[in-house]
Amino acid sequence: MKSRFTYLFLLFLALVACEKDIEIELNKQSDKLVMYAFIYPDSALNLHFSKSQSILSVDDYKQIEKGRFQIFINDSFQGTYILPSDTVWSNWKEFSFNERDKIKITAYEFEGDTATAESKIPHKINILNMDTLSINQNISELGNVDMLRTKITFLDPAHETNYYQLLVVREGWGDINSTEYYTRNTITYEKDDLVFTQGEQSGSLLPGINFQGLFTDEIINGLEYELGFNIPKDNLFFDYYEDKIKITVYLYHHTDDYYSYFRSIILAAGYEGFYEELPVFEPVKIHTNIKNGLGVLSGMNFDSDSLVFVK
Repeated sequence: MKSRFTYLFLLFLALVACEKDIEIELNKQSDKLVMYAFIYPDSALNLHFSKSQSILSVDDYKQIEKGRFQIFINDSFQGTYILPSDTVWSNWKEFSFNERDKIKITAYEFEGDTATAESKIPHKINILNMDTLSINQNISELGNVDMLRTKITFLDPAHETNYYQLLVVREGWGDINSTEYYTRNTITYEKDDLVFTQGEQSGSLLPGINFQGLFTDEIINGLEYELGFNIPKDNLFFDYYEDKIKITVYLYHHTDDYYSYFRSIILAAGYEGFYEELPVFEPVKIHTNIKNGLGVLSGMNFDSDSLVFVK
């Protein structure tokens, strides 16, 4: 009897010892103003303004009531404007922008919170030349693949750090029963140029990470550089409804803020499954240049060149 009582007593102690209350406070910080704007030369201002939400909220954002913003272009005050309350994105055709413009936007809400950001529109980096050559490339897991070896030449400005992104877009036109047919897709190309594996893009913990064509001028500063990449040739095949294809190469010139922001969201997204291989990892902080808020304000510019194929 004593033995049975001792067993029950020890079992009770074990169950009690395993219980532990943990209090978690998830919403210590107040909601923050959120602002996004990506500005090109000769384009209208598209401005996002909202407020962040608690991690427990089912909504991604909160709309701002009685929001206002002020805008300065090259330190010249352009006025104060009312933000619409029925949407978080607004389009402002009143403004026109040119390369090298400096932009400052201050947005605030009725309750008194204010967010401010400054940026500039980089100048266009011209594509001086584009050449192509048909090759056959061996790719792991795919074997030999027919590629269009493509090279673009551009002059990198000296005595400054420049931030770039190379994008390749495929467009197709055709007709379906007298109805216009159009497709547009971003091409995933093979990156074997050194600019894609330099500096922050390299490292033993980042093998094979797709930074979607981001690179800096770390190894090409001030040089006329010929950048090479391979476009899979299956992008040149016409689908059933197409009679015209255009492959466009875009060379974007970014600000350091956009480069850091875009790179951080790629890393925060989880290395495209790379985190699944790690027992522990450090969370990535999304870059922002919004004072007293979240998001990013950035100008950007680009040049492009195209290849056109007609059936």
